Amino acid sequence: MALTVHRRIAEIAAGAPDRTALVGFDADLVEQPLSWRAFAGAVEDGVAALRSALDPDVPSCVVVEAANTPAAAIGIAAALAAEVPVFPLNPATPPAERDVLLGLLSRRFGHVHAPGSGPRPPTGPVVPTGPVAYLLATGASTGVPKISAKPGPLRHDPDRTPSLAIRQTGWRTGQRQLVVGPLHHAASFTAFVDALLDMNTVVLQPFFEPRWTVDLVRRHRIEWVQLTPTHMREILVLARPDREDFRSVRAVLHTAARCDPDTKRGWLDLVGPERVFELYGATEGIGVTLARGDEWLARPGTVGRGVLTQLRVLDERGRPVPTGEVGTVFLRTPRRVGRSDYVTGQVVRTTPDGFATVGDRGRLDADGYLYLEPRDQDSINVGGEKVDPQEVEAVLLTHPAVLDAVALAVPHDALGSVVGAHVVLRPGTTARKADLAAHCGRRLAGYKIPKHFAFVDRVPRSAAGKVQRWRLAPEGGAPTR
Repeated sequence: MALTVHRRIAEIAAGAPDRTALVGFDADLVEQPLSWRAFAGAVEDGVAALRSALDPDVPSCVVVEAANTPAAAIGIAAALAAEVPVFPLNPATPPAERDVLLGLLSRRFGHVHAPGSGPRPPTGPVVPTGPVAYLLATGASTGVPKISAKPGPLRHDPDRTPSLAIRQTGWRTGQRQLVVGPLHHAASFTAFVDALLDMNTVVLQPFFEPRWTVDLVRRHRIEWVQLTPTHMREILVLARPDREDFRSVRAVLHTAARCDPDTKRGWLDLVGPERVFELYGATEGIGVTLARGDEWLARPGTVGRGVLTQLRVLDERGRPVPTGEVGTVFLRTPRRVGRSDYVTGQVVRTTPDGFATVGDRGRLDADGYLYLEPRDQDSINVGGEKVDPQEVEAVLLTHPAVLDAVALAVPHDALGSVVGAHVVLRPGTTARKADLAAHCGRRLAGYKIPKHFAFVDRVPRSAAGKVQRWRLAPEGGAPTR
């Protein structure tokens, strides 16, 4: 029987009041465990506050400053329990971008209750498009804010919580789960919501620090964790964990940005191929694929096959391309995606028979495994030759001094553009630009070798670990010497 969030939390608290629901941290980074009794009580207080503050006759949305804190976790849970749509906001969002996001929300809701600003009236006529459970921001890798909406209200159904794809990643009811990514990011948010409904104990890491992550996994005997490829690479390089550190872990799920092969193989060696999973999907919820580590070893680079998802790869005219050829990736799930699932800024294109795409490019092999390719706008055109920036980045990451890297186009008078690179060096190391170019020259064709390098403190990435190329300067730094 499906239960409301409110009833589900109360049910867990009644059955296991002293069981730990949440381990958070205070301002001094001291652990603050909350039992299910205490967590449910705080949520109940939040529900009462929302119901007294909101007009039930006006469509409303609650914005929660979604830092990885107990207060944010309780605020999200209270909104879900009160069945008021909740939008987890990145607390570090610049004022101008915050205004854009709140403006997008106000086009759909009569009042948007944002922290520190009070109710925000709609900017135009409000056109209700059905109930909403929660809303998530997307587009952080492009710089164009968009918001997608999860139809609601949210319910707990033991046969559907979490989804089939997540259940196939070693998920177990009542497990110990570490949330590393920020709660305002889709993957972390949905993992937290699933954990809440499935009676998990959640350890909420306030910010990512590789050695701290490994310590939390070991001390709390974490069983399930979702990471980005950036997290995975920095844990391997900076924390240098061993198998004993991850002995308790039943599954590591990684999503979002492409994982470079060396990092992937490092984790397959660390925890075992049968415990590493890669999920491809989109915030817009158009479908998912899943690849276990042993499948990846058999088909390096795949993001797996569809889980309750049909896949098609189509050309510019909407015709299926032959097996192995690159086109636009379309997915279809039993729940057909419609415009009512989006607030505004919709990036999903659909076919008449219900397949949808967010514009990703890829190819299918004969067994239905999907391999992603760079989008045309991400490719670097060097005198008519297309360069996949992620191929260049993967080679740079094999250099012993390189912690992170991003390749980008640098204008060139004769060729139109050449490849440049921003590089983050590992602590305590040095590297000459000419050495990096020579390293790439041993693995890449000449036109793919970066001609410009810039050493930087960090590569701008979204919460999902995707490179925010729009934040990069158009030049790649000083010419190679």
